[in-house]
Amino acid sequence: MAEQMVLSALHVGPKDLMVMRSLLNLAGGRDSNQSWSITDQPDGDITLIDVDADPGEDAWKDLTHRGSVAIAMSRRKDFPATYLLVKPLRSRAFLKLLEAAASGEMPTETLAGPSEPPEAGSANDSIWQTIDVGEKVGHFTLAEHLRRQSWKKPIVITYPGWPLILIDPGSGAWFYDGSISDLAPQMFSQPMPTSAGVAVSHADLVDRIDGHRQRPLSELKWFAGLAQARGQLHPDLLGDIQFMLTQVPGEASRNESLHALAKLLIRGPITLDELADRSEQPPENIMAFLNACYTSGKLLLNRVSGKAASF
Repeated sequence: MAEQMVLSALHVGPKDLMVMRSLLNLAGGRDSNQSWSITDQPDGDITLIDVDADPGEDAWKDLTHRGSVAIAMSRRKDFPATYLLVKPLRSRAFLKLLEAAASGEMPTETLAGPSEPPEAGSANDSIWQTIDVGEKVGHFTLAEHLRRQSWKKPIVITYPGWPLILIDPGSGAWFYDGSISDLAPQMFSQPMPTSAGVAVSHADLVDRIDGHRQRPLSELKWFAGLAQARGQLHPDLLGDIQFMLTQVPGEASRNESLHALAKLLIRGPITLDELADRSEQPPENIMAFLNACYTSGKLLLNRVSGKAASF
């Protein structure tokens, strides 16, 4: 059974709490020997206090004066704390903190993350983890194969664990004898070689699809993009980029949270951090939504390079 660890996050704002919850879920998913929960009450296994407001700084001083270990979180890099987590919250420093607490060995240095200035376009690296798309080995998720148009002609997916799925890029259709909900998310996150899609002739395709329901390929692209990597963002979408949609994807209309994100992108160009601020949704939702829009070809990108640019 996984060991349950509790983080006490005191005087922490709602946005930072949302990011922490996402990173705690990520930490728990990486290591099955521990799981994390977060509370705004004291007496957790580890206590973290935002000291940028007087109540938080007073609470931190009170705990440290009583001999308790308390991690300070602040924008002030010179804040006089033995254990300091510098804002904005960076995943590497935060996860290092969790690993140290779980092992029972708090670090002796501050947890401010890299001392060098962040590279251009990396200001949001603290929240947004990227997918390893498999560029080096040539194995991609189904979503990435569909986005790259790895298959130009009709194919049948023949890969361990996958049911019979036929894809006809030319007609923009796919065929599957079942509900899309029967396809486990783990399948969509599994990289596969291009050879997993075996070409079939049009005559063979007609024979094979007998009795199978024809579906729009845009549906498969959407759900493959949505499920390909929980809590991770396609690397093409990270950096100084503005996003926009020209219309709400039909698939997003069926989900209240995704529909709300789509409406924000309809209103005009918006950055990743602006989307997080305005939507107040967990990063996992935002990343899954953008991945799905990108895979299905519905997302417009404007890469900002120091001056105004247009879509």
